[in-house]
Amino acid sequence: MNKMVGTVSQIDIDKSVRWYAEFLDNIPLAIYRTTLEGKLVFCNKAFAQLFGFAAVEELIGYPVVRLYRNQKDRGLFVETIIRGGRVEDFPLSLMKRDRTPLWCGVTAEVVFDEDGMAVFLDGVIRDITEAIKEKEALGHFDVTGTSSKDFVLLLNLQGDLLDIDQACADLLGFHKEELMGRPLFELIVPEGRYLFPLFLSDVLQSGQEEGILTLLDRNGMRHFLGFHAFLVKDRDKAHKIKLIAHDAIERMKYQKHRLSKEKFLGVMQMAGGVAHKLNQPLTIIGNLLNEILPDLSPHDQNYENIVKIDNQIKKLNEIARKIGAIKKYEAMEYVAGVKIVDIDKASRVRKGEEIP
Repeated sequence: MNKMVGTVSQIDIDKSVRWYAEFLDNIPLAIYRTTLEGKLVFCNKAFAQLFGFAAVEELIGYPVVRLYRNQKDRGLFVETIIRGGRVEDFPLSLMKRDRTPLWCGVTAEVVFDEDGMAVFLDGVIRDITEAIKEKEALGHFDVTGTSSKDFVLLLNLQGDLLDIDQACADLLGFHKEELMGRPLFELIVPEGRYLFPLFLSDVLQSGQEEGILTLLDRNGMRHFLGFHAFLVKDRDKAHKIKLIAHDAIERMKYQKHRLSKEKFLGVMQMAGGVAHKLNQPLTIIGNLLNEILPDLSPHDQNYENIVKIDNQIKKLNEIARKIGAIKKYEAMEYVAGVKIVDIDKASRVRKGEEIP
């Protein structure tokens, strides 16, 4: 008897493992886990396809640094995520297996063991190559050539401003003409100026760089600008440096809103999968109970228990139906400040209410 129980238990475990593996492979997002040393220990099918691999198995144990166009970016990424515990839409210059350039936005967090030691990095990657190419395509510009959300600056190879769009000049409280020819170095907060020569060197060596600049406006107020810098060449010679920048605080607000939508989409997809998987065993159990109940006498000692089981199965069926019908995000307080999805409210959409 014990052997049978052990065998059934192992079969159930194997089925659960397969189910979760299939579930993660079917998610249309590139998911991965690496060690801090940079070995891939898990990824799904979407991750393998993004980087041009035929199968997930080819990537297990693969040194993730080989996917970086500039290997030092791996160190910067690890340092950043260890310091903050998490990054959201962190831009990385990567490449596919065949060395095709690939810009990616990475959202990831650190996984700690029970002793509080960082052991893994878990993340989701999305391809942002086209968005970056659109920005790279921007040439020399004027007021009409800029986006309402992005700033564009042009520097010579020494870091002096050749041009700046009006929106960025307004943000810093200067007339555009006041900034022409001025070293960008002078606008950086004093404690960050020592990094500026390193920035220029990195752009000249690798052709691109990204990060955050902290600039001072005319009144001494700080502005945090996230940027992508690109080396512009003329006849294969370094000519100037172009920066596509954005207000990092506003971008963070936008990203938080967008990521909440992406997370909700993931919740909906997962909810549909869970509801589908639950329905089949619940239906089988319900049918078996319907066959058993008519053959039992109301005076049978098990009759009352079977009826209770039948009622609970009906409740589970209703919960599965509601999970499958989730159309919006609604949370409720649980314990210790933790919030959980309110299935009843999330599965109801009032007339005229917009689904996010």
